[in-house]
Amino acid sequence: MPLLPEKPFAASAWMLTGSLVFSFMGFFTTLLSDQVSWQVVALARSALAFAFALILALLARARLVLHDSWFLWQRSIAGSISLVCTFHALTNLPLSEVLMVTNTYPVWLAMISWPMLGDKPGWQVWVSALLGVTGVALVKQPWAGEGWSLNWLPLLTSFIAAWATAFAMIGLNQLKHLDTRSVVVHFSGVACVFSSVALLFLPAQFQAANALEGSAPWLLLGVGLTATAGQICLTKAFTGGRAAVVSVIGLSQVLFGALLEGIWTGRWLNPLGWTGLALVTFSTGWVLLRQGYFQRKSAAKPELASPGQN
Repeated sequence: MPLLPEKPFAASAWMLTGSLVFSFMGFFTTLLSDQVSWQVVALARSALAFAFALILALLARARLVLHDSWFLWQRSIAGSISLVCTFHALTNLPLSEVLMVTNTYPVWLAMISWPMLGDKPGWQVWVSALLGVTGVALVKQPWAGEGWSLNWLPLLTSFIAAWATAFAMIGLNQLKHLDTRSVVVHFSGVACVFSSVALLFLPAQFQAANALEGSAPWLLLGVGLTATAGQICLTKAFTGGRAAVVSVIGLSQVLFGALLEGIWTGRWLNPLGWTGLALVTFSTGWVLLRQGYFQRKSAAKPELASPGQN
């Protein structure tokens, strides 16, 4: 029989905790949106994660790698693009909306697996994509008010972040032979470069010195700590539970983000908005659960062919 996770409930708890921690990371970022440019926040997140991951890798005597294969660079470059786009979106859109869009990456992962891996998506994936886009429209409601008004750029960067995450996950799947800490160090280092380039060449809303004033240093530290803690929780979850199941639990990040934002600002989604959020969550969860089902079915085939084995 295929081996089952030893502690599935613990894995679910780790994923739930990680989702909550990452929601706080996004919340701290939104609090920084009127004090610090998003490029500075992205750089602080990348640099702190790089420092923490490097320390952990050195303590574990993990082999650090600069180049192993194209998949390592694919994971790091795509992940860095996702990181930069996410932080741009977080400082320009409500937290719940950014988390809702960026967490649709499993749907896009299923789609790009067709040209890249030859894994053709079924009709369920296309229906899920349609439901997800419909859900985003219900949350944004651009038709409300006088004329159609929509802040297209941060919404576009949210979608780019989701697509980039899908590409990063395909690369990550090919790196099982490397120590996880080494992969994180490589990714964080590349993300530092991307964040620095964004800081140097893209228009900044505030002076960089603002990062040292008022509550900004503490909030930036909070971003770095929650990012690191969230990554640890995700690692614990994915090494102790089924990927499809813990990924579905990870969608709770969308709900946590909506609750944090509502409690802090007093602005809650209207019934149509909650319906849209539910559509996005359902469509993504449906894809993840079906992927888990087919993975388990595929893993059981050799066993059916050899009934004499225990």
